[in-house]
Amino acid sequence: MSRFVRALVALSATTSLLAGCGGGGSKAVPTTPTPSPTPTSASTAAYTCPTNDSTLAVGRSGARVAGDATRKAVRSRTRLASTVTSGLLAVTYASATVQRSATSIAQRETAAGASLVRELTFTHTNKVIHVVSVPPAQVATVEAALKQQPGVVSVAPTGARRRPTSVQAPTWTTDPYFDGFTSAENLAEQGTAYPTTYKTPPYAESANVPGQWDMHAIQLEYAFSYASTSGTVNGSGVGNAGAVGLSSVKIAVIDTGEDPNHPELSSKIAYQKCFISGPNSPYPQSTSDFETDPDGHGTDVAGIAAADTNNALGFTGAGGNVVIYGYRVYPTPDDTCVSDSTADDQCDASTTDIASAIDDAVTQHVNVITMSLGGGSCNAGVDDDPTEGAAVAEAVAANIVVVAAAGNSYGPPTEAPGCDTGVLAVGATSLADGVANPNGTGSTLGAAGAPVEYVASYTDYGTNDTLNNPSSWGIVAPGGDPSSDADNDDWHWIENIWTTTPYMSSASDENFEGECAADYGGGSSTIDCRTLIAGTSMATPHVAGVAALILSATGGLSSPYQSPTAMRTLLCDTADDLSDPNQGCGRVNVYHAMAVALHDPTPP
Repeated sequence: MSRFVRALVALSATTSLLAGCGGGGSKAVPTTPTPSPTPTSASTAAYTCPTNDSTLAVGRSGARVAGDATRKAVRSRTRLASTVTSGLLAVTYASATVQRSATSIAQRETAAGASLVRELTFTHTNKVIHVVSVPPAQVATVEAALKQQPGVVSVAPTGARRRPTSVQAPTWTTDPYFDGFTSAENLAEQGTAYPTTYKTPPYAESANVPGQWDMHAIQLEYAFSYASTSGTVNGSGVGNAGAVGLSSVKIAVIDTGEDPNHPELSSKIAYQKCFISGPNSPYPQSTSDFETDPDGHGTDVAGIAAADTNNALGFTGAGGNVVIYGYRVYPTPDDTCVSDSTADDQCDASTTDIASAIDDAVTQHVNVITMSLGGGSCNAGVDDDPTEGAAVAEAVAANIVVVAAAGNSYGPPTEAPGCDTGVLAVGATSLADGVANPNGTGSTLGAAGAPVEYVASYTDYGTNDTLNNPSSWGIVAPGGDPSSDADNDDWHWIENIWTTTPYMSSASDENFEGECAADYGGGSSTIDCRTLIAGTSMATPHVAGVAALILSATGGLSSPYQSPTAMRTLLCDTADDLSDPNQGCGRVNVYHAMAVALHDPTPP
């Protein structure tokens, strides 16, 4: 009975995915959750990890139409009540107790009527958790019996369901969506010679021309300039080759999978692991060293954090050249998963699997863990699921920087695991450009051609918002805030990569499909699958990538910022003020953070 978590995409009241695979932003009308279907032999296969990563791509290279034709869609944004799937208990022991009495502990658990599902050992916090399966009608009796056993620290239900949130010159990559496009390219693509955005500040993007406004808002191009080893190119006198990211720095992406066949990830994924638990007692857990991504969400998150940078294709990742440790913890979805109000377990991830992925990432000595997922709540920083909470605490104790989505439910509060002690929660921002009621907020900020960044309408947030103060609930980063899937303003979305192998119930099923074609502008003949999407899920990997980039320039595992506290302090101290009451400690700015970390004598 592990907790299940829905990936935190920004969502709207629209109940169907008209075009395929994105997120939205208008206020939602609560809906009645769709009942979870009884698993069949076909659906239980969805809970099995892949045995290889050679799933046939379904990407296709059809002609594009005006506006880049990138797929975009919305899912409903409703927060389901946190529930616990009856049948799982988390039994916590001190590590020394298990080492001395492993055999007798196993015998006592069996005698009490419990069956071991998974053992999780947390060496940094000296805890061992046995996730045990119990007949649903006997949960209370078995829980009481186990609490009386010698060496038991605590016994609690586990399994709440969750819903899947001073350089003087810039350095540009060769990635077209990062650099922007010329008026001639716009004319060729759309039949209109929109003004050039090519290397044009501040966003190298416009309402009509796609790009990565998100990366320019956090001033990534200026942070990259510190990679000049002599410091003469950028004019600061400070040079550090690690400022474009090092392959020795690892980001663990725990999500729906990260497509290892995507051209932006195939050279970046250095490690793969899959943990997927079955939906029925005794809750078997499938594991493998392979992953595919039938949903697309995890691929998008991985691209924002660390897409292959400077490869003349697609997008630039916030972490530059850092590598990805990819974890899949979600089953293969079905078409009910297009609605976020569904109670179908096949759309969610078990906290046993999330905890297993975190535990493995700690063993692999990753630098950063990013989780664009969440649900439930915390009590004074304590996760309401003991299994996930213990795994997060272990990662924090191991000095791993843990970043998680704040949630998409018009907070407060922030959701678990983002609200866990030591985790940096991330809310979302977007651009408003003067359109009346542009994003379901009633905001008329900005003007055509002159957008203003603000905290997105849907984002969760805490109650302590103090600019540049690390005691704030968290930080914000670009996440987008479209009004619906029909919103054609590029400034309202985050554009990035999507899976090449989406779930399809039939050849005509487009619910999870992205747009797979050559890049806008015709700069590459390589098929590049991508989408427009929004949510705190998209904001979170920006911060994770920034943290990894800082660690690359300051020593990796030996960096003074290889600490959740130190990194939080640096990013909050250097965050930008959006003058929004829900901005936490501010909007992350990697340029300012890099300048401080590298001791630029004349920081911006």
